[in-house]
Order: sequence, then structure tokens, then C-alpha cells
Amino acid sequence: MAKEPNIYQRLPGRGTAALQSTALYLAPDHLLQVASSGFSENYKRFYYRDIQTIAIHRTSIGKLWNALWCTLAGFLALGGLAVDGVARLVLLVLAGVFGLAALANIIIGPSCACVIGTAVQSETLPSLKRLRKTEKILARLRPLITAAQGQLSSDELAMRLEQARRRPSFDAGARPLIYEEATAPPIVSTESDPSREI
Repeated sequence: MAKEPNIYQRLPGRGTAALQSTALYLAPDHLLQVASSGFSENYKRFYYRDIQTIAIHRTSIGKLWNALWCTLAGFLALGGLAVDGVARLVLLVLAGVFGLAALANIIIGPSCACVIGTAVQSETLPSLKRLRKTEKILARLRPLITAAQGQLSSDELAMRLEQARRRPSFDAGARPLIYEEATAPPIVSTESDPSREI
């Protein structure tokens, strides 16, 4: 008997939520989120025809990690300069490791949170936590959503955008950044303070 072809294509990225590891998969008619605890798996499907909005929220997690790693690197480097011998070498190597971690975090770009919205639910996608990667994945999703839903009128687009702004996942004081095509479901990004971009 011939093996059925795998219809799922794994998207880059992995996240954690409620002590579970999550990943996203593309299928011809839906987006699949798999949450695994190591003992069990939970599946959530978001059919392209039902997706109304995708919201991206900038977060400060990347900055917090940078602050932690830079602080540790600084203290270890100062401690290394204050001692001699093997202790100096060990402390300076550790400082270098934390410095490289901070540099890697800066290179992979700003952190974000992504929320997908349908008529009945809003769901966070924990595996989409870096802005640059999230925007690339959303660029792949947009044509699939548009193909499933057809062309939207400007009134329908405005209504969906207003629904997205009213969802509890949005910061009431956030400034919306809207990535939308004239006939596709809106993708909305918010940042609370443009002067504090990550």
C-alpha cells in the first residue's frame, strides 16, 4: 500500500507556552499549531477561510535578554581583570560567551508576539517571536488566505480591522502599524512607543 504524502510543511521557529513546545505547519487549506509536552500533543487548526486578522505586537523581551547578558558579561570581564592566572582566563571566557549571546540576540532582530484572529477566537502563536521571521512567514500566508477568502471589499476590510483593534490582545494605548493589501485580510502590528523600538 502506497504511503500517503505528507501535506504539512514545517515553518521555521519554535516557541514555548504552558510548559509545551509549539511549532507551526502549513497545509493546503489551514495553518496547524502543534503543542507538545513530550508525553502528549495538542493540535489547533486555523483554516485560511476563517482567518480575519493577524496581529503583531512588538515586545521588550529581546531588550531584557540583552540587558541581562551585557550586565553579566560586564561583571565577569571586570572580575577577570581584577584577578590573575586561570581565574582571569575563565572569567574572561565566560564574559565573551555572554557577550556573544547578546550579539546573537541583536543580530536576529526585534522580538514580537503574534496573535491570529478568527470570528470566534484569538490565539497566540508562540513560535512567531522574532519580527523579521514573523514577517517572512506572514508573507507566505497572505496569498493562501487571499486565495481561500477571495477578494475583500474595502468595507469588509475596515470592519475586520476594527474588530482586531477591539480584541483584548491589543494594547489600548498602542499605535497601530497596518500591513494590508487592498483586498486581503489585514495584518496589524502595534507598538506602544515608537521611540522604544527593539
